[in-house]
Amino acid sequence: MSAQTSLFSVPLHASQVVEVERALTIWNEPFVSDPGHTQIFVNAARRRDVLLRLTLAGLPHRYVPTTSDVLGEAQNAFMPQTVADDRRRAGIEGDLVAGLRRMNGVADATVVIAPAVDDPLSDNGRAQASASVQLVMQSGNQLSATAVSGIKRFVAASYPGLAADRVVVVDGFGITAGAQPAPDKAASREMRLQSSIQSALDAVFGIGAAIVRVSVRSLGEERSAQSTRVTPRGVVEADTGKEHGSENGRRFERERERRRYAYDTVTETHASHADAVARVAVAVFLDARKIRLDQSNLVSDLVRAAAGADLSSGDEVVVHALPFAQATSPIPNSHPRLTVRVLLASALVISCIGALSAFMLRTHLAARRASDFSGATAVHTALQRELPQTAAYVLSSMPPRVRDQVLREYPIDQRERILRHLNGRARG
Repeated sequence: MSAQTSLFSVPLHASQVVEVERALTIWNEPFVSDPGHTQIFVNAARRRDVLLRLTLAGLPHRYVPTTSDVLGEAQNAFMPQTVADDRRRAGIEGDLVAGLRRMNGVADATVVIAPAVDDPLSDNGRAQASASVQLVMQSGNQLSATAVSGIKRFVAASYPGLAADRVVVVDGFGITAGAQPAPDKAASREMRLQSSIQSALDAVFGIGAAIVRVSVRSLGEERSAQSTRVTPRGVVEADTGKEHGSENGRRFERERERRRYAYDTVTETHASHADAVARVAVAVFLDARKIRLDQSNLVSDLVRAAAGADLSSGDEVVVHALPFAQATSPIPNSHPRLTVRVLLASALVISCIGALSAFMLRTHLAARRASDFSGATAVHTALQRELPQTAAYVLSSMPPRVRDQVLREYPIDQRERILRHLNGRARG
């Protein structure tokens, strides 16, 4: 009997051992587990190959304690309530990680929950609970917006007081999963304007008589302006009077007049987004052979009418009539012998360039195929004695290009059986 050696240099958790045992059973690899279920022993000569397979399959996953693990630990009657809450939350995080790992296309997951805390600066005096989820996807897999929405609801339902809109899901690159790229409003407006103007000119002058190009420039920054206008509305109250009398032997007379006016104060605030249109420029090229001069003078008005409200007074419309280049222009053959010689020389030069390009391309492709072939051959050598479901289990975690190279190494009938397991059509 061959000598047995420990597969890992450190003890594993029971859940990790179960993962490895399941994989080794599928691969038909002999192994023995210790009584404590913390270590696996395999044939010493096979240890390196087994570790390579486990690494390619992403096993074992890192250990994350679940609720059952937390409840199974010894409880301390004097444990503070905050520590008990943290342990319970860690168990919920582990339950969520275990559930996310079972989802199709997910290689690994991390969940962090931030509980609600007192916050005197918030409106209700308490900050809401939130959660962060990172999903590492298998090669070639990507989450849809619908799947991300379901994951948010799945996480929110597992923790009290957590709302789905407070859950953030990112992928292995830190990009928000399922997020749609922001549309380029300037580019879409260019295409819409250009299509509208081009179709109008084609309908008037015929297809091929006009070429339209539209350029839309955005502001590129947020802008805000505020103006205040004061308008008088007349006298609201008037007070007039006369006073007369004597003081120190002198007589005096005084007149007073006091009026109060009403005013209307209007304050207007104008704000522009960074993607707001700053300027539109339209260039129209007309074929001078097909359009008369008196017709080209009316094109500018036609363009503004076709663009409608998209063009303002500050936008520019430039129209020029030029003779368009002909699609084909026959070359007169005044010197047949000279023409034949030129054609032969050109054909010879083109042939030489083509032969040199083909040689360089074959050399590059041969070097690339040799590199891919050597790696695919090594993997095929390690898997050729395995069952089809075992080979499919290992190949599913490889990049598509490497997987295709390995599959080409198999005979056609064995390749078909492996593909059936990869596509999930095989049973047993």
